[in-house]
Amino acid sequence: MKKLLPILLCFFLLVGVFGAAHAQFAKPEFAVKYRKSVMFLIAQHFGRMAAMVNEKASYNKAVFADNAMVVETLSRLPWPAFMVPGTDKGDTALKSSAFEQQAKFSELAQIFEKQTTDLVIKAKSGEFDAIKTQFGEVGKSCKACHSQFRSQ
Repeated sequence: MKKLLPILLCFFLLVGVFGAAHAQFAKPEFAVKYRKSVMFLIAQHFGRMAAMVNEKASYNKAVFADNAMVVETLSRLPWPAFMVPGTDKGDTALKSSAFEQQAKFSELAQIFEKQTTDLVIKAKSGEFDAIKTQFGEVGKSCKACHSQFRSQ
């Protein structure tokens, strides 16, 4: 019985965690709110880097690298919230074609994630020309997805 108790405790803990994650998007509007929030944060941190890349703000290696790491972390978060049924309706910019072309949508998400990882590597190097180039690649990966799957 003593061995069974820890196993049961772990089981119920896991069920609770997975249940909470599933309930996170119990309604389509929760998923939309979640992904909009993540995308808002990405835009905020990307904008801070853009100011440095476009020389509208002084380049600071540490600040740039910190923002790049935040964007890299955020780049992995929004995707499950996009494929929740009903999230292509109402207050959202997601085209229904994202559901029809889930493989392409997923591919573009993975490209974005990889480009942000590469940006972190370049940011840590401090080589400004390489950073600018990679920053542009991240921007292209954003645009590729938005042009195909964003309606606004």
